[in-house]
Amino acid sequence: SREREYGVNEISMESKEGLLYKCFATKTATIYNYITSEKGFIQKVDNPDKIKMKSKIMIPLIKNGEFIGIVTAYSSVKKIKNFTNNDLDIFKAVAPFVIGAIEQMQKNNFKEESTPQIFKVNEQKKDNDYVENLDSLDSMRTEIKNSQEIVNFTSNIVHDIRTPANGLLGFLEILEEQILDPRIKEYIGHAKSSAALINDLTTSILDGVSAKRNLIVDEIQQINSTHFFASIAEIFSANMYKKNINYNIFIDPSLPKEIRIDTMKMKRILMNLISNASKFTPEHGSIEFSVRYKQKEKKLHIFVKDNGIGIVKEKQEDIFEAFKQAEDNTKELFGGTGLGLSICAAYVKEMKGKLLIDSEIDKGSTFYFDIPVDVANESVSIKPIQNQTVKVAILLNQENSFVANHMARYFVKLGLNVDNIKAVTSLEQISEDITHVIAFENKFSIEIFTHIKQNSLQLLVVEENFLSLSIENIESAKLVSQYSYYGESLYSFVCACNIPKVLIVEDDQVSIQLIRTMLKNEYCEIDTAVNGQEGLDLLNQAL
Repeated sequence: SREREYGVNEISMESKEGLLYKCFATKTATIYNYITSEKGFIQKVDNPDKIKMKSKIMIPLIKNGEFIGIVTAYSSVKKIKNFTNNDLDIFKAVAPFVIGAIEQMQKNNFKEESTPQIFKVNEQKKDNDYVENLDSLDSMRTEIKNSQEIVNFTSNIVHDIRTPANGLLGFLEILEEQILDPRIKEYIGHAKSSAALINDLTTSILDGVSAKRNLIVDEIQQINSTHFFASIAEIFSANMYKKNINYNIFIDPSLPKEIRIDTMKMKRILMNLISNASKFTPEHGSIEFSVRYKQKEKKLHIFVKDNGIGIVKEKQEDIFEAFKQAEDNTKELFGGTGLGLSICAAYVKEMKGKLLIDSEIDKGSTFYFDIPVDVANESVSIKPIQNQTVKVAILLNQENSFVANHMARYFVKLGLNVDNIKAVTSLEQISEDITHVIAFENKFSIEIFTHIKQNSLQLLVVEENFLSLSIENIESAKLVSQYSYYGESLYSFVCACNIPKVLIVEDDQVSIQLIRTMLKNEYCEIDTAVNGQEGLDLLNQAL
């Protein structure tokens, strides 16, 4: 039956016709993006209210092999939407909640009619009636437990769909501001709508869930340490820029080059922690994501630190419980469900660590943990700088001091003597012994560029506004964004003469890409040539 504003419309399956009957008979979820053109479409069954419908999605509700009902959703010709497999997956994830709601309504209706007497029996009943009732009760308990496990698993997955969707939305907003082509703007608008829809749907699902957690299976993989952690941290770069947050990504150069780790759990831990820091840190605040290596203990020490709103001491234990938040009004002010930190705490525990917190109201929070790591390649991620003749001048203004200090710390960690790093605010302050200059975007000018060329210095420009500079703007200089991981870029900037150069001579683009992929974890500069003569020309230029 279909409930309408003025009553219920009965739809019979006895006639065995229509797409709705097909869903009922096959118990298969289906998408129809041109439903009226579909073979087997019967209006009195598939569109009894004569809605101007374009697309329709049908999901059968089945529990323990028993048919419960069918959930349908449609788009009208006024607001067209083509359903996708992603939509199908979302509806399938919601299905257990719908079944639970139906069962609850049925129980409520039954209670109104009569009070169930499970164990009240006639004296003439046989003893085996008691056994049958007990078996039935045990079966009900098993079904409830299984349903709860499905709810737990679904809530965790849905929560972690929403976090990357928010990051995607931030990047799309940045791109939309930079693009002038109206066609591309339209495509980006569609993508933003999809990302926003994912966020809204997942929020709605999580709002209806209040259950304990369930954990995903292990997914141990061998990874390049630096690239793995950098790729996670940079997901949030666009959102940090939008809020004018100073975002420092520090990945210890002494990390083992390759480690074996549960990548899925680690991604979910870090994405939740960084997302929370971004959410609770005001504009013009600061966030640091740090991965360090304790060599003697063979452990990773990871923390996410912010100067946001902070958490009172009494609430700091509670926030690691599912669906608990620091304050009663946290959801209204900042959103969220209180599920993320419980996921993080459980996964860190599974990885043989413990998630801890240091926090103070109005001063910020630091979430941190240590976990043992299985080292696959003991070589350090970035070799120490050996050449102490390198002297770096960082050209900045007062607003850049936070990022500049972070860069200086990187240089020191890479082995450069702290006395070889100077902060300057004008061109005149750059001394004659300086070999490398780092200029923030606000200080970059024709005069700086001319000075660099005349004195044969190396130049690195720090982009302060997201995607505001291009390679064409800076010619031969190197370019980094202050919202990205730039540890490797700083190393290659001051050690360019020590970095191997690889020339690939190959006319097959697939083979070139394969070789590039094989070399992506090595510190080397790659040139390509499509024929022998071009290769020889590049070789002669390099000599």
